[in-house]
Amino acid sequence: MSCFDAAINCGADAVYLGLSDFNARRKAENFTADSLRSCVRKAHFYGVKVYITVNTLVKDSEISSLLSTVRAAVEAKADAFIVQDLGVATLLKRAFPNIVLHASTQLGVHNLYGALQAEKFGFTRVVLSRETKLADIREIRRNTNLEIEYFVQGALCVAFSGNCYLSAAERGASGNRGLCRQLCRLPYTAKIDGYTKSGYMLSARDLCLADSLRELKDAGVTSFKIEGRMRREGYVARAVSVYRGLLDGLESGAKLTKDDRERLQLAYSRGDSYLERAYLDNGTPSVIDRVYNNHTGISVGEVKDVKPFKSDLYKVTLFSSRTLNVGDGLKFFDKDNKEVASVGLGDVKPLGKDTYSFVTKSRLQAGWKTRLISSEIQEKELQATKREVYIDLEIEAQVGKPLSITACCDVDGKRVTVSECGGVCERAKTSPTSDDDIRAQAVKTSNSGFTVRNCSVKTDVVFIPKSAINALRRSVLDRLCEEVVAKREAHCARVDELAIRRIQEESVADCADNIGLRFIHSDDDMKDVKQGEKLVLCPSEYTVREVERMLSNLGVSAKDIALQLPIIANGKDIVVIEKLLASMPDVRTLVSENIYGFKFAGDGYEVISGAGHNVLNRYAVSACRKFGAAAVLPSIEREECISSNELPLMTFAHCPYKTVYGNDCAHCSYKQGMELLRDGRRYAVRRTRISQCYFGIYPL
Repeated sequence: MSCFDAAINCGADAVYLGLSDFNARRKAENFTADSLRSCVRKAHFYGVKVYITVNTLVKDSEISSLLSTVRAAVEAKADAFIVQDLGVATLLKRAFPNIVLHASTQLGVHNLYGALQAEKFGFTRVVLSRETKLADIREIRRNTNLEIEYFVQGALCVAFSGNCYLSAAERGASGNRGLCRQLCRLPYTAKIDGYTKSGYMLSARDLCLADSLRELKDAGVTSFKIEGRMRREGYVARAVSVYRGLLDGLESGAKLTKDDRERLQLAYSRGDSYLERAYLDNGTPSVIDRVYNNHTGISVGEVKDVKPFKSDLYKVTLFSSRTLNVGDGLKFFDKDNKEVASVGLGDVKPLGKDTYSFVTKSRLQAGWKTRLISSEIQEKELQATKREVYIDLEIEAQVGKPLSITACCDVDGKRVTVSECGGVCERAKTSPTSDDDIRAQAVKTSNSGFTVRNCSVKTDVVFIPKSAINALRRSVLDRLCEEVVAKREAHCARVDELAIRRIQEESVADCADNIGLRFIHSDDDMKDVKQGEKLVLCPSEYTVREVERMLSNLGVSAKDIALQLPIIANGKDIVVIEKLLASMPDVRTLVSENIYGFKFAGDGYEVISGAGHNVLNRYAVSACRKFGAAAVLPSIEREECISSNELPLMTFAHCPYKTVYGNDCAHCSYKQGMELLRDGRRYAVRRTRISQCYFGIYPL
């Protein structure tokens, strides 16, 4: 709740949040159905929308519970629902008329074809995958009526659009069902031909697109999203306040200042730099920070001296380029940049220029690098920020007439006015109540959320008790609050009792298909192919030459196989894929792993909905069939422990070879055979080349 308030107070236009179930951050301190109405009401009072995350995969056995959860949010007047599961989207449209659905980033919309399918399905907004190119954002804007939401700040999932199966495979804890164990943040060793490199090989740096807001807005982005449902209040407040200022100043050329950049890093960052372009441009970027996997703040200096103080305490002398204050947080790193200690400053004393001392139980060492990870002054500054709703008051207090107060405010460009009358005003026997006396009581809005901007008073020789003014003011403001909230909730979805009852009573017979496909990624997969097996080619390069080579080695013709459409394909990749298909007209069956693949069903291809669509319930099966799928494969997450060759456990739009060798694309260092090792586990890294490179990891 403190983060919710911080987002509102610091200028958010909307807040997205999860309830206890069916959201991708089930380990967060989520909201309850009981508390939700007061939260939504508060947000609507301030003109802030509330979006509920229902963005996990849902099993058939959970449908009744899902409907109850969403019903509570609908009755609480939530503005929209963020959904990944197409079956869930189908149900919500049936059960809750007028419901507004946003396609979750986990649906993986990242190109025009995918956006067109999402629009066709009834989504009004797409939260694009973080891998979406700037050129594709422009295409989506030009060719659809969708609102476009894009992540601009926060943690970056290393797997394409958060579609990761690693946690489920290793721990039986599905990231797609809100239980990710963040195994990407652990250390790995990369091994290639005997060469090894260790570190946080899968830990992506944090995103910061603050300097790209103008481009994003011009491209068509209408909602700028800050990740942070498991972050503390100070981070939420700082990130929102910085982006609020930048967006408000876009027309005047506002840019991220050095101070604001440092404030963002102090709120939360991994290492010394953010991803400031991430995937927006052409090519395959480098996004990994091998050294740091957690909050590191900003570098301020190093430990100069450590001496025993009392019993188990040590007196530390520290050089710091920044002023240190009581309540600040510090982290310490050894000469190998390994995090070794964290200290909260309960007491700190300046010893001269840039030198401080403090006492701690932590046994620090001279030479350790020091980073500031929280600032007490900055936290207090943010906590003092309050959002205001400005109103105008008109007060009339004349002898023989009722005391009246009229309050007005603007609600989404329209004027809302409320008037109330109190008791009849009496002539003053001695000292009349002055205009200033009346005004002084009327502007005491206390905790109402209103702030009086103008207050006009019309009075004569009357006497009015302060209590009468206060009581009437409270009544008027209460009514105005109700009017404001009601205006902003007129559009909200409603509950269709009959539809819910039908859903709960019906028996859906539409099951996923078990057609026994054999996925061929490499020559090794061809070794034990049996005659008559249904083969799906997953080429390492989407070229005629490579597909024909695979066909020749398998001894089959193009009409006898299916071609897998990659789970990620930007606009330039689509051109390559369509050119390949045009050159091989005998290929008529495609296995789609992403919503964009359904577009090809309309082009006359037989499209099989692959495991990448994460179909986990029968309603999702029906949804895929309506899109044109000839067959629907279930999600590989149907099992508690995943073991499959259909899909990689992760797909990367960045280059792991750049992480290992530090090269750029002009000096490509790609070699087959990269492995990632951790705790006795081995994963193969395979490359797919379309217009650019993508990579996936598979268990060995």
